[in-house]
Amino acid sequence: MPNYSYIAIDGDGNEFKGVIEAESKEVAAKKLQNQKLMVTSVKKELPFAKYFKGGNIGGRKVTREDVLLFSRQLSTLVKARISLEQCLDVMVTQTQNPEFQKIIKEIRADVVSGTPLSAAMGKHPKVFNSLFVGMVKAGEVSGKLPEILIRTAKYLDRSARLRSKLVSAMVYPCLVIGVGIIIVIFLMWKVIPMFESMYSKMGSNLPPITKIMIFTSREIFGKWIFAMPWLFIWIIAIVGGVYWFQAALKQAKFRMWFDIQLLKAPALGEYLSKVIFARFSQTLGILVSNGVPILESMELVAKTVDSKPIEAAVLESRDKIKEGEKIADTLKKNKFFPPLVVSMVSVGEQTGKLGEVLEQISEFYEDEVEIATATLISIIEPVLIICLAVMVGFVVMALYLPIFKMYGGMKKA
Repeated sequence: MPNYSYIAIDGDGNEFKGVIEAESKEVAAKKLQNQKLMVTSVKKELPFAKYFKGGNIGGRKVTREDVLLFSRQLSTLVKARISLEQCLDVMVTQTQNPEFQKIIKEIRADVVSGTPLSAAMGKHPKVFNSLFVGMVKAGEVSGKLPEILIRTAKYLDRSARLRSKLVSAMVYPCLVIGVGIIIVIFLMWKVIPMFESMYSKMGSNLPPITKIMIFTSREIFGKWIFAMPWLFIWIIAIVGGVYWFQAALKQAKFRMWFDIQLLKAPALGEYLSKVIFARFSQTLGILVSNGVPILESMELVAKTVDSKPIEAAVLESRDKIKEGEKIADTLKKNKFFPPLVVSMVSVGEQTGKLGEVLEQISEFYEDEVEIATATLISIIEPVLIICLAVMVGFVVMALYLPIFKMYGGMKKA
């Protein structure tokens, strides 16, 4: 049976991409429509296309998009009152990722043997994290599994969009810096030595700026960077430094210190704070709204904020809540929590609508992150371009200044 790649939109306007197995293009579209999706594109895949997805032959890693689509489709099937066993059977045929198919089959086997769905998913933490499993467990207890799966899919989608904003903010600066480094290395390694040999034959009196550039190329780059064994030593030092830094980040004390410095950094700290609290309020909001107990919710949130000082504050807050304190009062004691978050959480506690309030905070911070990202890119782009232009212009001026000087001398003669 052929496979069809598709693009579809759900009732909330969220876009989904995937692959579905069907007898024909029309049948594929009909299957998607039955899942409450509006189809915008359906194309037949080449016979061997599935083997090349994800960059490796014979299979690929389970992506967030796979889990997002799984959650959305499973919620539709469960809502239609189809048995969980049959739902998982359908999901096996719908999923084109061989690795994910294998995992769903294992989950189905556990469910058939009497294991709750949340416990079966919990056996695959690399695919279904503790937060996802916690929400599914809350859905099983409350009898609202379809609704919670839909909310979970929306949460995953929003998390993916937030992550893509962060990536987009980093790609361009890294690209420009990388190009700048390559240009400087090429000029110092190949271009300047050519000019040096030319000027030495001419025996001209070189300007100070040119002498500095030639000295840097010959002595520093030629003898200390690109010459063996120094080149090998530099490579070992860089690789070792990266390895040491990654190992140090796994140490609790160093990671705590490093994350605190990031939050204290001018401009960057404010930006990271918005990202962290967008994630914090988004995650806690979805958990509370889905009926997960507050103590368990705080523990799950601590694992998702990706900042050691905030994680420690959330866990400390959980311990204080256990002793009878209010959430807002415990958060207020930590210097990293913004007054807006504390005051809104307090309002949510007083009104009994904590989940709704947290989702509103999340939307606010997501908008702030989007604005901050756009502003950051608009500032960084011209600054990096100017720096690159000045750097290259300085080298070019140093190389051609003796030629202009000689030309001027020839005119006078």
